[in-house]
Amino acid sequence: SAARGEARMTGSDGEQCLLFDLDGTLYLESNGYVQHCRKQACDFLCAKFGWSAEQAEEKRKLALKTSNQTVKGLRTLGYDLDDKEFVTHMRSGVEKYLIEDPKLQAFLSSLPQKKYVFTNTREVEAEKALRCLGVRDHFLGVYGADFMGDSCKPEASAFQRVVDDIGGFKLSECVMFEDSIKNVIAAKELGMKTVFVRGRDPEQGYAGGDGSDPEKRVIDVACDALTVENLREGAPWLWKN
Repeated sequence: SAARGEARMTGSDGEQCLLFDLDGTLYLESNGYVQHCRKQACDFLCAKFGWSAEQAEEKRKLALKTSNQTVKGLRTLGYDLDDKEFVTHMRSGVEKYLIEDPKLQAFLSSLPQKKYVFTNTREVEAEKALRCLGVRDHFLGVYGADFMGDSCKPEASAFQRVVDDIGGFKLSECVMFEDSIKNVIAAKELGMKTVFVRGRDPEQGYAGGDGSDPEKRVIDVACDALTVENLREGAPWLWKN
């Protein structure tokens, strides 16, 4: 089971369960932390495999594109490494980039639904980031790489495992908040509602703010950041329960 803030509670008819991605969703990738993590990842790969900086960046990008999670992608490409050692190094320094976000805190406080974090990174690193943002107490649990094991978003099995573990909700009663278009497409195919946080990160597979036709069909509502002001009009159903 995921790390939890309190015991499991099941939903009643019509209630929604809210699932939030972490990176690029609860904080914007433009603040520099995502780029910092990618540089740290490349530094680790240079030291581990003797690659040049250019080789490491090429392999890191290919790994993320292959599996939507760097460790899994590297292993798929035939490069074995200690996931705990790699992720700890990659994500170190979070406190230099993430600070308390009053607008995010107000947004989460305004939502009465049960809320969980669902990320492809390790839970221990996600917990650090949530504490830096000052929002850990808003979530009943954190689901990440350790819980999912060999699967990760956008694989349908990863979504199903998380929702099954939460208990009391069907996939169609869940809302996924995401900045990755691959994960939004996967969530919509499973019947979930989707809130897309627009970014300018080409590695998340979204090149612009308007969206092509298929993307529009899988996005229920899009915003530039998670705030009450940004979503009250476009997603009033979030506050109806």
